[in-house]
Amino acid sequence: MRSSTIEPGLLNVFRWYVAIRLSLLAIVAWSNQQNPDPTNPRFPEVGIVFFGIMMIMLLWPRLQRMMGRAYLPVLLVLASIAPIAESAANVEGRLDAGMSINDALADYWIPFFLLFVPLLLIAWQYRYRAVVVFAVGTTLLDMGSILPLVETETTNVAELTALIVARGLLFLFVGLVVVKLSKAGKEARRSLAVHSTTLEHLATSRERNRLARELHDTLAHSLSGIAVQLEAVKTLWDEDPTQARTMLDQALRDARSGLGEARRAIQTLRASPLEDLGLAAAMAELGETVAARNGIQVTTTIGDKLGDLDPELENVVYRIADEALTNVSRHASAATATVDLRRKSGKVKLRVSDDGVGFDVAAPAPDGHIGIAGMRERAEMVGGSLEISSGDHGTTVAFEVSPWK
Repeated sequence: MRSSTIEPGLLNVFRWYVAIRLSLLAIVAWSNQQNPDPTNPRFPEVGIVFFGIMMIMLLWPRLQRMMGRAYLPVLLVLASIAPIAESAANVEGRLDAGMSINDALADYWIPFFLLFVPLLLIAWQYRYRAVVVFAVGTTLLDMGSILPLVETETTNVAELTALIVARGLLFLFVGLVVVKLSKAGKEARRSLAVHSTTLEHLATSRERNRLARELHDTLAHSLSGIAVQLEAVKTLWDEDPTQARTMLDQALRDARSGLGEARRAIQTLRASPLEDLGLAAAMAELGETVAARNGIQVTTTIGDKLGDLDPELENVVYRIADEALTNVSRHASAATATVDLRRKSGKVKLRVSDDGVGFDVAAPAPDGHIGIAGMRERAEMVGGSLEISSGDHGTTVAFEVSPWK
């Protein structure tokens, strides 16, 4: 056996096959009782016994648990024997009724089609050697049950022998095709399961990275700004207490604002200013907030032809601008910065520039600094591109993407 696990849906197919055949045999038996036809007698009793046993087995769930691995093989053996035994009983009964051999064999084609059902089930569930056993076994059983009944007619014996052998060879060929198709289908299902698991792991990894970016863009930024303000408060506390208290109050407000934004980011993983204000207003507020916190002059320009953008794309634009301005305030020692967002040549283009000290773009980022990597990941998520250029006279972050809304 290939597997002791029964293929999904296989027993349902088996039940329908047995139920239909048993119903037809019951109709024949009823017809024989109501309107017997002496010119065309039919003997369905053997078939009713075999298919009745199979129907009981298929409708008795506990029996499957009791028989275990032997359950399906026993059903398939019964399904392989039943058409042949039914056909032999029918031929023998007709011969006993005085019919000629040719008339007695008039329905001999029926087992040919009935045996295709167990053949397909065996080929689908088991390996090809099981198909060989089925083909050889049904061929020998058919020859042993039918040929003795017609042994007085040499012509019929030769024709029947050739027909039975040809049927066995056809079963071998059909079984081989079904086995290969079954193997290909199962391999495809296994590959799909592996692919699905890989995608699930990849999605989990991406979600973790996204969460890390969101926390970095909210909580880390807020704490960084508060730390800078508290350092300034510490410096001014003795020299200018009034200014120090003003900056301390601002730090408290920023702390509360950052805490609220971090909570919203964790809950929704979306930029809350975008939900409240829209992209243009959120970008303007972002520039004003960075300017107020860090004493940098920030000029924000939003093109009037920007249009409606997909919420995911708006989130990416906002977060890249936020990260770029945060880097300006923390590392650039800049006096001015500009934010320019517009739609041009069918693309949404964002540029964040400053007049700071610049840095080596090719140098690896220090440990714990994931801001630039996060910007690049966000750009790739929406099919955009991100370029960073820097020198002695400042840094420029340029992001562009073809909008899909």
